[in-house]
Amino acid sequence: MTDTVRVLEHVRIAMRDGVALSATLWLPEQASPTARVPAILELIPYRKDDWRWASDMARMRYFAERGFAGCRVDIRGTGSSEGVALDEYTRDETLDGVALVAWLAAQPWCNGSVGMWGISYGGFTSIQVAAERPPALKAIAPMYATDDRYTDDVHYFGGCLTASDVAQYAVSQIAMNALPPRPAFAGPDWVQSWRARLEATPPWLLTWLRQQTDGPYYRQGSLAPDYERITCAIYNIGGWMDGYTNAAWRMHLRCPAPSRTLIGNWGHLLPDTATPGPTVDYLDELVRFFGLWLRGDEAGFANEPDLIAFLREHTPPEPFPGLWPGRWQGYNRRDLAQAPQQTWWLEDETLTESAPASIASRSVTHQPAWGLNGPLASGAGASPNGLWRDLRIDDATALTYTSAPLGEPLDLLGMPVVELTVSSDMPTTHLVARLSALDPEGTPCLISWGALNLTHRDSHAEPRALKPGQMYTVRLDLKATGYRVAAGHRLRLTVATAHWPLIWPAPDRGALTVWTGGVSPARVSLPLAPEAQALPRALKATPPETRWEGAYAEQPPVWTITEDVLAGTSTVTIFGGDRQSLPNGTRLEASEHIRLTARPSAPESTSLANQVDYVLEQDGARVVVRSTGTITSDHQRLVADLHLEVSLNDAPFFERDWQAEIPRNGC
Repeated sequence: MTDTVRVLEHVRIAMRDGVALSATLWLPEQASPTARVPAILELIPYRKDDWRWASDMARMRYFAERGFAGCRVDIRGTGSSEGVALDEYTRDETLDGVALVAWLAAQPWCNGSVGMWGISYGGFTSIQVAAERPPALKAIAPMYATDDRYTDDVHYFGGCLTASDVAQYAVSQIAMNALPPRPAFAGPDWVQSWRARLEATPPWLLTWLRQQTDGPYYRQGSLAPDYERITCAIYNIGGWMDGYTNAAWRMHLRCPAPSRTLIGNWGHLLPDTATPGPTVDYLDELVRFFGLWLRGDEAGFANEPDLIAFLREHTPPEPFPGLWPGRWQGYNRRDLAQAPQQTWWLEDETLTESAPASIASRSVTHQPAWGLNGPLASGAGASPNGLWRDLRIDDATALTYTSAPLGEPLDLLGMPVVELTVSSDMPTTHLVARLSALDPEGTPCLISWGALNLTHRDSHAEPRALKPGQMYTVRLDLKATGYRVAAGHRLRLTVATAHWPLIWPAPDRGALTVWTGGVSPARVSLPLAPEAQALPRALKATPPETRWEGAYAEQPPVWTITEDVLAGTSTVTIFGGDRQSLPNGTRLEASEHIRLTARPSAPESTSLANQVDYVLEQDGARVVVRSTGTITSDHQRLVADLHLEVSLNDAPFFERDWQAEIPRNGC
């Protein structure tokens, strides 16, 4: 491990069309023509010169001290890079990644081998660039990322428009994309070039709202279904409480390339600080992985199982748990592919181990604000995005099917599958299912959940309205999970038509009917964990040197739920914010206010309002950015109203509005 690291800021790297991207490099002392090192690249839009400066410095220095060159690049049109950010995950962005890999491999201090990694957006770009097979890219480590941009991202879930996820990302990106390049790097004409970028940058949100079905837009940047496109080594890292767990699971099973996967309890946070715990020193994992594939280290993973997953156990409901009980288990990919399933059948209000003969049905009324006691967002677990509270309150107004107490423990690992025969008097209907475990006192612990827009029952590309009263057989894949159901606990399947505020409610009024018995499929198939393999080493705890101890302060978060009886509304209010002061004198403040309102008596009339504020003081300039956005709906339309205002040194600098009325296509 070297004690000396050279940091080179604002290294300009020209792309094929002349756009120059801005990079920060961390070079270890031995990086020279006679002692070459591999490079690790992270390509994201989250502002390396202020917003992510502190965390980048900590993580990339960690890599450099262990003999890797670190490279962190702002994608085109963001941060200090030139160009315009027309959308996320564009073809130009992917080709930029390919060019960056080649540039790094050609540097005199590089040994010709490059790796990519990143959490969320950086994981996406790692997968997308790897699918292009640049020769120098030998390994990727995507963390909380997806193989399918339609089925597993923050825009749509099971064909249902998301609410809290799109609220917490879409409007905030309007504001972040409006922040300027660092003045010290952009030169004397930085104000003019910044204004030109503001004029040209669209709000990504409007594109996402218009793209309501699967198709070419989402296939761009998606690995699925062609998993063989990646030939380099992969180390997926996921969290059971994160929104991208399914992608890590699918890629581990379907990518023919050398593959490793680590899945903990975590929400959408880095594993060394994420909740629920236990946490893991993921950087140690990445050093071992990249060491193996980028420079041939022998301390790799030769005798270890290729999947390490935490099998969690029952815990009482708590929205912000610090640590969950359970144990780390090791499994091999070949055993997972052959693991058996256990089937439970729906009958009356019970789950049984044999199919019922008599036909029966139960109905549930569409309640657009149902689910308020469930998780607040798909990547919940840290304030203000909490996990579930007492699910019995939700279960009281839904259909529930509960088993007898189990005689012995049941280890689940994978994606449960629900198959149902249903009918509905609503042309657009959402099917929501939760799988939970009840302790002897009847307290539920959520195991998994899923949602399916039933207009997408046959295809995410071509929705078809339901015919009132017609029976349909549908399949709903629940989220991947790792869970031990204790002896004496009971399984419960809960069925509803909404999950507020996770998904935007279907617009029609009416009821969904579930049919059981006879020839009608009404069952849940549970993936059983295969025999666990021995773990030859313990996962390391978090190293203190990766945590930046600078001036950082989180503003008090807010998560409230308000029932207005007179107005007939159920409103979720969220606030989060923080402040940073960096050693170079940069100060950054960020805050976000969100209100999500559903109307139980008018499911078509849902609304979202968001305000994001940034204050950036850097290189003698003071920039204030505010973006506001509302989305409302009726039976036929989604109506978006967006506003951006920017000031420079306390004087108005830029302002723009966008409005759009977008037809609802079965969502």
